[in-house]
Amino acid sequence: MLKTRRLTGVLTGFGIAVAAVGLFFAYLRMAYAFPINSDGASNAMQAWDMFHGNPLLSDWTLSDVAFYPSELIQYAMIQVFTGPTVAQIHIAAAITYTMIVLLAAILAKGRATGLQGWLRVGVTVAILLVPVPGTGYQTLLSSPNHTGSAVPLLLAWGAIDRMRDTKAKPVVVALLLAWGAWGDPLVTFVGAVPLALVCLVRAARLPGPYRSRLMSMDFQLAVAGGVSVVLSHLATWGLKAIGGYHTPKPPIELSPWDEWFSRAHMTARMLGVLFGTHRPGWQSKWIQQGVSYLHLIGFLVALVAVVIVLVRMLRGTADRVEEIMAIAICCDIGAEIVSTLPVDLMAAREISPVLPMAAVLAGRIIGPRLTVRWRQGVLASVLALLTLNLVAYSPPRAEPSEGQVVADWLRERNLTYGLGAYWVSNNITVTTNRKVTVVPVLGDGDRVAPMCWQSKTSMYDAAHDARFIVFEKDRPFYGTPAQAVKMWGPPKQRFDTGRYAIMVYDINLLVGFPPPC
Repeated sequence: MLKTRRLTGVLTGFGIAVAAVGLFFAYLRMAYAFPINSDGASNAMQAWDMFHGNPLLSDWTLSDVAFYPSELIQYAMIQVFTGPTVAQIHIAAAITYTMIVLLAAILAKGRATGLQGWLRVGVTVAILLVPVPGTGYQTLLSSPNHTGSAVPLLLAWGAIDRMRDTKAKPVVVALLLAWGAWGDPLVTFVGAVPLALVCLVRAARLPGPYRSRLMSMDFQLAVAGGVSVVLSHLATWGLKAIGGYHTPKPPIELSPWDEWFSRAHMTARMLGVLFGTHRPGWQSKWIQQGVSYLHLIGFLVALVAVVIVLVRMLRGTADRVEEIMAIAICCDIGAEIVSTLPVDLMAAREISPVLPMAAVLAGRIIGPRLTVRWRQGVLASVLALLTLNLVAYSPPRAEPSEGQVVADWLRERNLTYGLGAYWVSNNITVTTNRKVTVVPVLGDGDRVAPMCWQSKTSMYDAAHDARFIVFEKDRPFYGTPAQAVKMWGPPKQRFDTGRYAIMVYDINLLVGFPPPC
């Protein structure tokens, strides 16, 4: 019997490893369906700088989401083999989503064994397995954009679910959430806040004297949520105090109440992107409709699971970790509706952690109800069809980077250093393997100025010989040709291609340039 169990364990582990490798290569193929942009390229450059003499990222101004202890570390590890390249960004995206699928499956299984465990895993994987082409790929399989923040969340929820109620549990949970929130403040709102709210209510409901409630595991976990927020802020402030990077404050405010309905409508469409019910028009009509219907079933199953958990919560019968995830989902979606965060399909990244958490709840709540054989057959059929789609559909590979035509033109003419609108700056530096460096700028009145976002002070040093500037004609916020003429006069040469304009000068544009951030 013992040998049989060991053999079963070995075979299961081998099967999971093979599945993980298969998922990685499938997701890598999807990641290549979109070109890299300046966000991911900036992160790649920061990761390279971290491990090449600048571990604190001194003189860097990052975005309002640092990713310093999370994705930047991941990027640096991959760069050991690839360097800061286009491939590295796609590889990281594929690894991250593979981890999310596996961690969600493990959390869905929980302590269930045998058929019950596999049913839970099957439902969860069915919801996560095949991201929708188009915006779905760009949200879930692209540059760091909150999707990867599901990893520390799932690890924290897994610790709550699987660890014994000892003193170590709240410590581990606090550290995991602090790690996540240090890299992405979204983890505070989707992790620490729901954890504290749920566990405080659960502690208050406990019978017995007030003192025993304060000593309960629920109260300790609520404290862990608060401690994680303090630790994440201390890490950020401490690093800045010793000369580390700077991050702009996120521009988040409460939106006017009369906008909430329209924001809720768009948020519903964003959920369609995440769960795959959105139809982007990439595949043939019948395949697209079929997969969309399967994803719609998955979305409805997840919705039912969340509602069931919320009802159980009101009755006081909900499982702790399931209750936390349900409230976390509500917090994320609610914040998107009532805040001033952008609301469009690309903003689906702001609520991307909703997808794995909802999939986990679907597995834990609906999976055990599939004990009837025909229901198991339906689940097996859905998984088979989705796996076939995952394996058989090969999305067309995109050009390496946004603005690739600009990168090619500059490289062909041996123009090695210059300025550019944000979305044609750091991405060109990475896609040309740093043979061409483009420094981000933006418009400022009647001139262009350094961009205090994903940039390093030394980029604007006049020791660099910047001989060109690139503009996007449809994004005047990042500067216009008229502003360049106002500052430096007519260019020696101008090249227009589609939405891009490249102006070449015979002077160093950084001499007398406005001071950096």
